[in-house]
Amino acid sequence: MSNKKLLMIGGGICLLFAVFSGCGGRSGEKEYNKAMASWKDNDLVRAQSQLEKAIRKLSGNEKKSVANNQLGIILWSLDKHDQSIEKFAESCRLAEDLSGANLNLGIALYHAGQMEQAEFEFTKILGEQPDNAIARSFLGLIHMQEKDWKGASREIAAGLRTHPNDAAGQNALALAELHLNSSSSAAIKRLKQLVSAYPDYAPAAYNLAMIYDQWLHNPSAALGWYKQYLQKAGEEGMHTESATQAIARLSEKEPDTASATPVKQIDSETAAKYIAQGRKLHEAKKYSEAVTQYEKAIKADPSKPIAHYNLGLTYYELKKYREAAQSCSDALKLNPNSANARYMLALSYARQRKWNDAEREAKALKQIDATRGESMLKYIDAARKR
Repeated sequence: MSNKKLLMIGGGICLLFAVFSGCGGRSGEKEYNKAMASWKDNDLVRAQSQLEKAIRKLSGNEKKSVANNQLGIILWSLDKHDQSIEKFAESCRLAEDLSGANLNLGIALYHAGQMEQAEFEFTKILGEQPDNAIARSFLGLIHMQEKDWKGASREIAAGLRTHPNDAAGQNALALAELHLNSSSSAAIKRLKQLVSAYPDYAPAAYNLAMIYDQWLHNPSAALGWYKQYLQKAGEEGMHTESATQAIARLSEKEPDTASATPVKQIDSETAAKYIAQGRKLHEAKKYSEAVTQYEKAIKADPSKPIAHYNLGLTYYELKKYREAAQSCSDALKLNPNSANARYMLALSYARQRKWNDAEREAKALKQIDATRGESMLKYIDAARKR
């Protein structure tokens, strides 16, 4: 029950911060420093381009390894997962010793569903760093995928001994122990404690709903937890669609198929396929073809915010900033709390030099994500002066 946008253990891909030795006077190092400045300003698209240029100019495997790892992090943040995995792997190849890129590679492989390769990376890390809690927790998650509940409980519990306040780890341990011991009461107790300690952590609410729904057949309790999950996760939650369907089922409010008014058919499954095709084309930098796939997805199911957002990202790559802004705006109509869509809308306005609109959206972003909103406001202020 992992979320591919927010990595399950530890809250995200581990960032490897490294400073180049020397004064930074060489062209490759200058490009790297520019990329880091863009990254701090949350201008990820520009940071990607600058890092790619830096890697071409840098000399020395150590520096190229650091830059490739950083590029992998940025590509992951842009949902370019296949490219991200390639850069982490390249960083590992260039590094003489075990580095943060090995951990990032394992995490990325896990979320890409490449369990065998991910297990190899985590096992290699634990061979040199037996107390690495993140690697051990992810190894536990792989055991969960294999339905090895005993192995999963052992590894996740070992990780939690180092980081007992890891919400995702506590969530995973509750599920592993639920299947291992067939005891719902212990899992419910752990998950409720987790909800109390971390009120915004949506997966715990969803798992409570599933236990009450599928294990205990308590529709009233399940309904309450499904609703709590939707409140916490919003429209872009990993399980939003299944939770919505469960609420309709438990509330006995199935859609009225006998309505005399023609209703536009929604084909969510087809839309998801078009979105997946669009992502692959985007990662291959075939942006015009990606636009076509996202437009097909929106036609199949216009209610998916991610389709509008991805279309906006693709238009941005094509330097069609007006269209990018419109698509991000459409995404926000469906999910006003999407920090990613709000960020790209502000950036698209800034690219058009529509400073007032850009500032308005950056201020709205600040209400959702204070750090990114403040960074965007600083970026807009600096851009106006250039």
